[in-house]
Amino acid sequence: MKNIISGYFSKSRISVAKIALLCTIITPAVVPSANAAETAFASPAPGALKIGDSYGGGKVAYLYQSGDEGYVAGQAHGLIASKQDLGSGTTWDKAVKICQQHKSGGFSDWRLPNKAELNRLYVNRSAIGGFKDHHYYWSSSESDKNDAWDQSFRTGVQNLGYKLDNNYVRAVRTF
Repeated sequence: MKNIISGYFSKSRISVAKIALLCTIITPAVVPSANAAETAFASPAPGALKIGDSYGGGKVAYLYQSGDEGYVAGQAHGLIASKQDLGSGTTWDKAVKICQQHKSGGFSDWRLPNKAELNRLYVNRSAIGGFKDHHYYWSSSESDKNDAWDQSFRTGVQNLGYKLDNNYVRAVRTF
C-alpha cells in the first residue's frame, strides 16, 4: 500500500491519505434506526401546533404548559391521540394490547392513556374528533387487579370500571 500511495502523493500528502483511509475503514456505517419515523420529527417550535392538528401519526390532543411534566421551555411537546377509536366493546386487558400493537404513522410507542391524559382527551374531544359521546373510554390507571379507571364521554365523570366491562379505546403517545 505504501508504494501505491507514495507513487501518487508527496510525503506530507501520504500521511493525510493514510488518515483518510484509516478513518474510512474504522468509521462504522450509519444504519437508520428501526423506528426511523420516531426520530424523524424534531420538536416543533411553540405555537407551530394547535390542538386538533394532524401530527406524529395522530392528532394533537394536548400541548404541555409550564408546570406540566414533560414541558420544555422553547419547545412544543404534548400528547397525541390516535385519529379514531381502536376498539369498542373491549375489555381492559384487550384495550391495553390493542394500543401497544397500534403502529399509526410508523410510530410504535402508542399506549392506553392514563387517567389524567384521558381527561385531557375528554376536555379537547371536539378539536380531536371521532369520540362516541354516550360511551365510556378506558384509561391505563388501575385501582386493583379487577378495576381500572374509565371516563364517560357524555358527562366527563371518571369511575372505577370492572376490567371485564366493555368500553371504547383511544390510543395516545407523547412527542
